[in-house]
Amino acid sequence: MLSDKTIESGSNTLVNEELNRLKALAVDLQQSRETVHYIDYKQAEQDCEVLAAKLLELYSPQELKDFFFTAVPRGGIIVLGMLSYILDIQPAQLQPEMKSSQPLIIVDDCSLTGARFTRFLAQTTNSHVVFAHLYSHPDLRRALLEKEPRLRHCLAAHDLKDHAREHNPNPSQYQSWQAQWKKLLGPDAIWLGQPDRICFAWNEPDRPFWNPAAKRIEEYWQFLPPHLCLKNKARLDLPPRTVTKREWQLPSSVVSGFFDNVLWLCRTDTRQVYSLDSVSADMWRALAGYGNLDAAAEYLLSVYDKDEAALRSDLSSFANELQANGLLEKI
Repeated sequence: MLSDKTIESGSNTLVNEELNRLKALAVDLQQSRETVHYIDYKQAEQDCEVLAAKLLELYSPQELKDFFFTAVPRGGIIVLGMLSYILDIQPAQLQPEMKSSQPLIIVDDCSLTGARFTRFLAQTTNSHVVFAHLYSHPDLRRALLEKEPRLRHCLAAHDLKDHAREHNPNPSQYQSWQAQWKKLLGPDAIWLGQPDRICFAWNEPDRPFWNPAAKRIEEYWQFLPPHLCLKNKARLDLPPRTVTKREWQLPSSVVSGFFDNVLWLCRTDTRQVYSLDSVSADMWRALAGYGNLDAAAEYLLSVYDKDEAALRSDLSSFANELQANGLLEKI
């Protein structure tokens, strides 16, 4: 049920387009993997306290009572919820008039290019705006302040490091990379870099990948396993259900991605990749999402017209096969 391929080998079972994509993804994966930072809810709460302290360096508690607060969907809403308790923001302040002159604080979890913020800002008329978020690169914040005259302050709890020059050490290579992504992302991207890959318990921000063979932007690997990231769990498209006990989980060394409607798994420790067909992909989704054989079997029985005993036997065998190949682990 598993189709095993090693990226370096150039297995003849891979068509050229698949092989070229995976080789390009492998290079990018090696670079990105070293910069991944996982922010769980506890860390996010601490980061919100840092952000609140920075706001209080600019405005007194009394001055903050004159502000409206809003958030860039969707991660910013979670951050704003935490921030509202820390700063004692009143409910009325969380119902802003977007076409108002009242000072406004816009909240987000991170800002990587500035595109989401500038599009959000365009919906407002507030003349005094503050952009407060958890993570960004200092050069992005400076670029936003230069571009947006209504933006009085742009502050983050923590700085991200840019790795673009170390990944493109030759000056002409760096300039070519910048020119390519400026063209691809358009004018909404205020700053271009390769910052640390920040991932939250609620969201792994989308990252575009340039497929040099097909010459198009595609989806990238998902680094976080479903049990660590709500968005990645939702990507599995499983109906939510209560699971009393998780038995299985995706190892942290495995990344996943859907390319041309095929599920690919990559072991970052061995650089082996595996493709799963439609049935095995559904079984993997159920096992990775629910982490429980009974829950996975019940879901699959609602999708496939198959004898229950046979399906449970196949599912158990497949889970063991995944474990043997390092693609699933017992909890």
